Amino acid sequence: MSTRARIGLLIGALFILAVILVGRTFQITVLQHSNFVALAKKQQDTLRAIQPKRGTIYVQDAAAGTTIAAAESLEIFSLSVTPRDVLNKPEFAHLLASLTNTDEASILATLQKKNAQGNIVAYADPLATNLSKDQVQNIITQVNALRKQLSKSSPVVPSFDPTQGNTIYFTNGIFFTRSYKRVYPEGNFLGQTLGFVNDKDQGQYGIEGQYDTELKGYAGQVQLERDSQGSVLAQQEVVQEKDGSNYQLSIDRNIQYDAEQELAAEVQKDEAVGGSVIIMDPKTGEIRALANYPSYDPNDFRNVGKQSINLFTNPAVSSNWEPGSIFKPVVMAAAIDQGLVTPDTSNTFDESVTVNGYKIETALRRSYGTETMTKVLVNSDNVAMVWVGNKLGNQTLSDYLKMYGFGSQTGIDLTGEASGRVVPLSQWGDVQRATTTFGQGISVTPIQILTAYSAIANDGKEVMPHMVHAVQQDDSSPWQLVQPTHSQQIIKPETAAQVRDMLVQVVATNHTRAGVPGYKVGGKTGTAQVPDSVNGGYLPDAYNHSFIGMGPTDDPKFIMLVKIDQPNLAKVGMYAESTAVPLFGRIAQYLLHYYQIPPTNQ
Repeated sequence: MSTRARIGLLIGALFILAVILVGRTFQITVLQHSNFVALAKKQQDTLRAIQPKRGTIYVQDAAAGTTIAAAESLEIFSLSVTPRDVLNKPEFAHLLASLTNTDEASILATLQKKNAQGNIVAYADPLATNLSKDQVQNIITQVNALRKQLSKSSPVVPSFDPTQGNTIYFTNGIFFTRSYKRVYPEGNFLGQTLGFVNDKDQGQYGIEGQYDTELKGYAGQVQLERDSQGSVLAQQEVVQEKDGSNYQLSIDRNIQYDAEQELAAEVQKDEAVGGSVIIMDPKTGEIRALANYPSYDPNDFRNVGKQSINLFTNPAVSSNWEPGSIFKPVVMAAAIDQGLVTPDTSNTFDESVTVNGYKIETALRRSYGTETMTKVLVNSDNVAMVWVGNKLGNQTLSDYLKMYGFGSQTGIDLTGEASGRVVPLSQWGDVQRATTTFGQGISVTPIQILTAYSAIANDGKEVMPHMVHAVQQDDSSPWQLVQPTHSQQIIKPETAAQVRDMLVQVVATNHTRAGVPGYKVGGKTGTAQVPDSVNGGYLPDAYNHSFIGMGPTDDPKFIMLVKIDQPNLAKVGMYAESTAVPLFGRIAQYLLHYYQIPPTNQ
């Protein structure tokens, strides 16, 4: 081939190549421009999730004038790798093993794991979890030191800014993922009242369950634009994240602790099945203490379920029981309020009365003779209470029970509240009315009966019990106080004052161990049989002991219910005088001194 021909062939080839290059350039820059822009943007941009932090639950410490975290979420991290991006695998396996106290061979196997196609995998399970921020910082320092040693690389400083998402990219295929761990710093303190957060980040039982949505907040998303080194050039919030709200409970840490310790000691001494203590401010409905025994540690909820799932429920709001004689002042208040009797109204009562063939006796099976209504409460006379019930009649007594809220939830802000049970009026007969007057044939919850007594303590106005004192939408927002909610006036103020004086006489005459020297304290015992849910009737030799009272009665600062479930009668006897009464007295003394209330010199 001549030189001229070869030159022509070369020029032709160059022309064809130029046409191809121009065409390809046109395809890339014009026809496929949007596709390549999207690909480049995908390589530069990252959409990251922002996990919200669950709100903190606080309790009060009035003595110190501060609040204490009873449930909080701690920032923790997991260490992960993308194995295909990890260089110098043996050296990094050795380092990460020493930093995480993990088997080196296991880490190296993870870094060398291949897929079905024979390629190193892109993802693997975390190498370490539950790391603190200090531990993560130490890992970063050591990894940077190894990188410098191996490749003279400059140190990489990742961003922990939560607004850039919960995945924290580092270097050499290593990254960290932020999450939050729910902890309860005080262990089993307030266990059933707080509840817990399960492994799916769902609040269960108690406050955690009641306010789960508000405590949880909601996740956000952020779009990050990074350079080729992974540094953030810009960020744009796609969905705004919101941390959970914080809750300050009305619980006082010191009162709660005293109640828990005293209750546990009494239940153990009495060899009882369990017990509860509730302390409430009768003017606001704020719960100062809510103790149950046995309880559990919310940090260890996974193991509790294996032992007894019943421990998760809060018996102070969830259990129904026949209250027995602590119900008598509630009925007596209705009769006084209607003008049917006064505290000084007297009558003579036998040791028993038969109602439609059903025999009702006094607890001691003896007659007290002529009694005033005050003495009826002092002696806890069942027969006399039947007489009071006859004066009230079915309709009036039923109306008062409804006004007190029996048979309905109180609305306390805790999960699992029961309603108790009141037999419908249409099914009432003389026997139902008679037994109701001394607290049998009706079931209530501990929080219900305490709420009813708030009307006696609070000049006739019943208050709605509640656990939350204040709410904070986020850490930078002001606290918003929860205002007390009053229901209707149940009884007249003068009726409430008269019943309080009657309760003082009950303590002073028969239950001095419930009193506190120098103070007017009033209350009433209850010794109630335990229904047999299988065979009907009542269980033999099984009783629930209770005492409910208030102090100082001229201006009650607290009302309190203590309840001991099925104590060993062979050890403590049948009546609450040896169990619930002294327990109430010890806690009442603590409360009066804690509140620094001057003696009333009764």
